[in-house]
Amino acid sequence: MPSRSWCCNRPTVETMQYLFLKSQCADKVWQYFSLGAGLTHGVSLQQVFQRWWKHPANVYLKPLYQALPCVVVWELWKRRKKRRYGGNISLNRLISQVSATLHNLLVYRFPKMKRLSSNWPELVSELESYIPRLHYRRVCWEFPSGQWIQCKTDGASRGNPGKSGAAVVFRDAAGDFLCAATHSN
Repeated sequence: MPSRSWCCNRPTVETMQYLFLKSQCADKVWQYFSLGAGLTHGVSLQQVFQRWWKHPANVYLKPLYQALPCVVVWELWKRRKKRRYGGNISLNRLISQVSATLHNLLVYRFPKMKRLSSNWPELVSELESYIPRLHYRRVCWEFPSGQWIQCKTDGASRGNPGKSGAAVVFRDAAGDFLCAATHSN
């Protein structure tokens, strides 16, 4: 026998579908995040998860879209537990918590992104049009001074341990090639 719902002010039977999808609070939370992403939420919890997971998105939005259903369900569950034991979490606070968790996920996943909005619709808009800045530095060989010999090295590895290789090139002050050596395993 299902128990009384603790997620809403109206007494009703508590089921997973009701608690996480159909309740007034859950419906408003899903609407807020769905509208910001251009989605419509489904008729079942499974359908909601599938829509978020399969929604086309760029490399920056995809992890957020995949995490969002779990974060929303977790925050709705926390709200239910809080209400059951005499506390309360407002709808705005719940939306704020979900947004903050997603923002933190994004900052952790892409640490070089700076000054991102924590407002969901603004964040989606920023990430849809985000173009990373490429930083580059020109690297040129310079002649050694005087009678010096210059030694340039490079190496790479596939895993640790794994296949690897290294090379060395020696040049004199005129830039002329003296010798080279390579090693790989």
